[in-house]
Amino acid sequence: MGGAVGAGAFSNAGDANALRDRVRAAGFSAFVEQVRTDKGTLNRVRVGPVADRAGADRLKAQVASKVGIDGMVRPHP
Repeated sequence: MGGAVGAGAFSNAGDANALRDRVRAAGFSAFVEQVRTDKGTLNRVRVGPVADRAGADRLKAQVASKVGIDGMVRPHP
């Protein structure tokens, strides 16, 4: 099972896109994933994906160091 790093979640797509672009500018692959919740649509910024949990843990540390965001490792298909 691969993994990705969750960098943030926003109700405003523009805010999510801005963070995605900031993460990309730091040299990472990033994307926005829209998720419908009972409180409306959420725009989740994900960094990665990578092939395995160990890689996701390394990516999390790199994102924290370069971007200043302490993300969370999440499973990614």
